[in-house]
Amino acid sequence: MIGKIEKIFKKIAELPHCSGDTAQLREYIKDVAKEYGYSLHEDSAGNVMAYGSNSKVTLQSHYDMVCIGRAPEIETVVEEGWMRAKGSSLGADNGMGVAIMLWLMGRNAPADFLFTNDEEIGLVGAANLELEVRTPYLLNLDSEEIGKVYIGCAGGEDIYLKKRTEYFAPVSAGERYIISADTPGGHSGVNIAENIPNAITELCSVIVQNEAMQVASIAGGERINAIPAHAEAEVWMPQGHEPEIGSPHVSVRKIDTLQVPLLSDGRKVAKAFFGFAHGERAWNSDLNLPQSSINLAKVDTGEGRIEAALSARAMSNTDLERLVAQSVAGWEALGFEAATEGRYPAWSPEVNDFSKKVLQIYRRTFPKASFAAIHAGLECALFAERFKELQIASIGPTILDPHSDRERVELRSVERVADVVESLISDLSRV
Repeated sequence: MIGKIEKIFKKIAELPHCSGDTAQLREYIKDVAKEYGYSLHEDSAGNVMAYGSNSKVTLQSHYDMVCIGRAPEIETVVEEGWMRAKGSSLGADNGMGVAIMLWLMGRNAPADFLFTNDEEIGLVGAANLELEVRTPYLLNLDSEEIGKVYIGCAGGEDIYLKKRTEYFAPVSAGERYIISADTPGGHSGVNIAENIPNAITELCSVIVQNEAMQVASIAGGERINAIPAHAEAEVWMPQGHEPEIGSPHVSVRKIDTLQVPLLSDGRKVAKAFFGFAHGERAWNSDLNLPQSSINLAKVDTGEGRIEAALSARAMSNTDLERLVAQSVAGWEALGFEAATEGRYPAWSPEVNDFSKKVLQIYRRTFPKASFAAIHAGLECALFAERFKELQIASIGPTILDPHSDRERVELRSVERVADVVESLISDLSRV
């Protein structure tokens, strides 16, 4: 089993499918559906549905990925039962779910298969779904821990900030430097409570530490839903001063350059980014995960402006609204304009007949399987809001450090999840 799924995944990895550029993988999915005789439908958002015969359950995965490092060029490596990629994100989130679904189609499984587009840039596909979900049950394959049946997830919303800035030229002699921050990075929801350093915060801590340092430019962060792994600033210091580096994640090098103007409020803005409370904001002791969090995701300067992007998450819609409102108010008080977009709702944890069935089957081979919720966005939240009668659950293999170049998936867990899904389809078909 795992050899065939692994082969399918490697084919997926060969095809570019970064969010916003998924056409090649979409065509491959459609070709497979046609080959195995499924009734194929596509909508204007790039979602693909392959309807089977006598289906009782819809399986769903998103087929875009967060591209970090060398991606979409992905070179897979298998070591001690784990698959990773050399120098890039792997795309096991959610490519392994797609691979399991394509494998099941090759076995003529009596199910419907929904492949959604651009989940990683705001659940775009699910939010604009024009296809019919005709079964009473939906199983999402986008969660990331073996032995867990997910029945709830966080809602989220992105905040975009911008501010005009002026420039000035130093009146005394000085030196120019590039300071760089490099940190592990990670998923802005799943990993947000793990105290992974934020590269933007680390960079700005050095600027704040050096009182004579002025900022010419600053840029950092890779994706709205990833903890920043790299940030860089060009800075100036008057003659007789040298940068003091108080962070183990930051390095400095002297450069020879033209006298590029300095940002008038560069230090003030660096202080604001350093002082911003990136990370977990509240803890949910019942679910044993963050109740709310916010990721300082991206910063950039140039052409007379300073821009930043934040990603807010919460396990309830009320908490999400409060967190976004507070963040917007705080940054507006500092002179930034703020706009929000990409909101998706929280999926309130709910045990129903379908989730009980999934857990029952899971426990046949994994006795310690249990219900859980996840501090990340799942398309389940949008489906639950739109399709009131649809019963939903989510499972997935063990994937560590998604949205980073350390992403890896345990192949044994992929096999176990595939076995659970196939058993579930078989049991429902007998009803």
